[in-house]
Amino acid sequence: MIRINLLPYRAARSKENIRKQVSIGVLSFVLLLVILTVYNVHLKAKTNNLTAKLEGIKKEVTIYKAKADEVEKIKKKLQLLEKQIEIVNNLEAMREYPPKLLEKMTEMVVQDRMQLNRFIADAKKISVNGIAMDNETIAEFMTRLERSSLFGSVSLKSSKKVSRFGLSMKLFDINCSKKVKKAATTVKKDAGKKGK
Repeated sequence: MIRINLLPYRAARSKENIRKQVSIGVLSFVLLLVILTVYNVHLKAKTNNLTAKLEGIKKEVTIYKAKADEVEKIKKKLQLLEKQIEIVNNLEAMREYPPKLLEKMTEMVVQDRMQLNRFIADAKKISVNGIAMDNETIAEFMTRLERSSLFGSVSLKSSKKVSRFGLSMKLFDINCSKKVKKAATTVKKDAGKKGK
């Protein structure tokens, strides 16, 4: 019987297996290094791209912030201008009020029955001092004041009996509250019509 020695074949086979495993390990390591390098390059490119976008956004933010500051300045100027227009309109309304008031007051005086001695007007009320023939004349005058569109409430502060020109007369004080129409609303309506 022939005997075959298989030991060198087995040793060669195990060497071949070890070589294959080492080759696979080295190739796997090289492949892992290549994958990691490509991924790192990709991340670096992505990071650079995001950094460039962030810089662009920061520049846009500074531009928009400057524009927003300009808008705020314009809004403040517009508010100041609106306040000035309102003041001018109120002054215009107040300029027209005294002549109208005096004209109305002369219309309300009861002819040949009374006279006004003192007339004081401030922002909210009017004080009238005068002399009348009797209480009915004072009542008529107060009724005329109440019916007027210029006055709110009318109240008799005092009434005294005095002797003037040899006649028995009544000295009176009347307080009235003012009714002043705001001109600002009418001006805004007028401005809206002009803009159309």
